[in-house]
Order: sequence, then structure tokens, then C-alpha cells
Amino acid sequence: MGAKEMFLILSVLIIYSVLETKSLFEFTNINCSSIDMKVGEYEYCYLKSINRSYKYASGKFKLHQTPLTHMKINCMLWKRFNGYKPFLYNITFEFCKFLKNKKTNQVIKFLFDSFSSYSNLNHSCPYSGDLYVDKLPIGFLNHRVTEILPVPEGKYMLEFHFFTLNSNFARLQVHFIIS
Repeated sequence: MGAKEMFLILSVLIIYSVLETKSLFEFTNINCSSIDMKVGEYEYCYLKSINRSYKYASGKFKLHQTPLTHMKINCMLWKRFNGYKPFLYNITFEFCKFLKNKKTNQVIKFLFDSFSSYSNLNHSCPYSGDLYVDKLPIGFLNHRVTEILPVPEGKYMLEFHFFTLNSNFARLQVHFIIS
């Protein structure tokens, strides 16, 4: 066997091993902070592990100021490199406008589709009741970030800041590992 054939076989094996590598998504922590209690507050926010294969995240934000007709969200992705450093995205958008036309930002659409079927946020503004994400399973997110849109291995934090017209009313930090 010649050098060219050996190089070709090694190249195919390397490409095959890269394509066949399966990543794994796992929550490590979730931190919810109510900032402006006049607007609302988190009633609960937690990760729950039922067994080794079924884990989920849940959270509920109780609105005090209703109806909520305008909401801006700042979304930042951080990756851990000797502390968390900004990684790829820092996007601020008007949530109510986004809901009218979800095709305006594909990154936000991907994030929204990652939890919307487990929440009551999947309708247009205004919001007048409590806002929640209920039992968002880790398996669903694992499929989205390892197969639909593969994300490089590492430790990450997805941070959200929520704003009304005149205040920053809440923060959400979701810590996760892709290995």
C-alpha cells in the first residue's frame, strides 16, 4: 500500500470518527433573580433530577404589573475560559415584536424553539398571567445542541436580562456543559 492510499484511509477514518462523536448536554446550575419587585418576582426556579436519564428545568415568574405589553430581552452566551468570557452572542431584542415575526432573528428563534413547547410564552403580547417554563427536559435540549446545531464542547452560561419600558426587572442564568 502506497503513501497516498494510506493517507486516504487515515483521512476517512478521522472524518468518520469526528462525525460519529456524540456530545452530551447537561445542566449544571440555574440562577433566577428578581430585580424590580413591582413588575414581578420568581416564584420558583430549579433543576430537578428524577433519575440518571430524566432531568428537567422549571421556573415560574409571577407578574405583579399587568398587562405586560413591552418586554426587551438581552441574551448573552458566555463560555468558561479562566472565568466566563463573552462567546458569540450578545443580542438585545423586543420580545413582543419577535413573536409577531419569528423569522427576524434565527439565533433567537433557535433559543425560543428550545423551550417554547414547555412554556406559556408561545403567544403574542400582552401577558397578564404568570410566565413559566415547566419541566423542560434535558434530552430535548441535548438533541437541539448536539444534533440540530452542534455546539463545541465546553462549559457555558446563557444569561438573560428582562426589561420593561422603564426597568430591568429580572435576570436568568442557565449554566450547562457540553461534553
